[in-house]
Amino acid sequence: MHRQRRSVGLRLLDEFVSHGMTQFTSSEAATRLGRSPAATGNLLRRLVRDGLLDRVRRGHYAIRQLGSLGTFAAAENILLAVSAGFAHIPHRVAYRTALDQLDLLAHPSRTIQVALSRPTRSETLSGRRLTVVQESDAALGVGARRQDGVCISDLERSLLDAAARPELVGGATVLAEAIGAAASKGVDAGRLMTYARALSWGPALRRIGSIADTLEIVGLADRLEPLARPTSDIDLEPGHETSSYRDSRWWVRWDILPSELQNVVHQ
Repeated sequence: MHRQRRSVGLRLLDEFVSHGMTQFTSSEAATRLGRSPAATGNLLRRLVRDGLLDRVRRGHYAIRQLGSLGTFAAAENILLAVSAGFAHIPHRVAYRTALDQLDLLAHPSRTIQVALSRPTRSETLSGRRLTVVQESDAALGVGARRQDGVCISDLERSLLDAAARPELVGGATVLAEAIGAAASKGVDAGRLMTYARALSWGPALRRIGSIADTLEIVGLADRLEPLARPTSDIDLEPGHETSSYRDSRWWVRWDILPSELQNVVHQ
């Protein structure tokens, strides 16, 4: 009986793979098998136990890649995990995860950060901690591009995400590192301002401009303009009240000396 059930499971996975599907939901499996949700759930649990499937989150599965049995296929590929977990709802790989995927960081985090237009009960994704940032449908699509079956922040949106919520990416040091790396990849100053205007994210643009101008980052320094003339100071890292430096153009207070951030910017 066990051998027969395994054969049914293998045929199911073969069918999905033959149709180019490396991830699927339990309801899709039940429809293809013509079985009840309970019977399908039992079969999928056995396939997970046998090392053929990765349960990404409740009701969502990823087929482990050939040759990588014994390791988590989705855990090895963050975009595969996100695709398996959120392919059917509006989403965007964002913040530190996007910076990592765009090769803007030297030390990525294992936490997966995704922007969604509605809440989710999931706290993990393929064994990794999941951080969800809720956005409106309109904001979700600004600067989003398709890659490997998922939506991910492009170069400019990833910087604005990080500048809007520095605490989610690791602070001003990580933001400066990402800005320097993005500049070397040809980040578009005009697109940064267009996105900032669409999102009404003037403070995020001010933080990027302050870092770019102060550290003289080639490709961005003196190429950005505030959305509106600053009338009050903002912090480089919200919540940090101490001030070691303040630039005169963007009115951004730093709690760290520019020379300390310069060390993490490689151009």
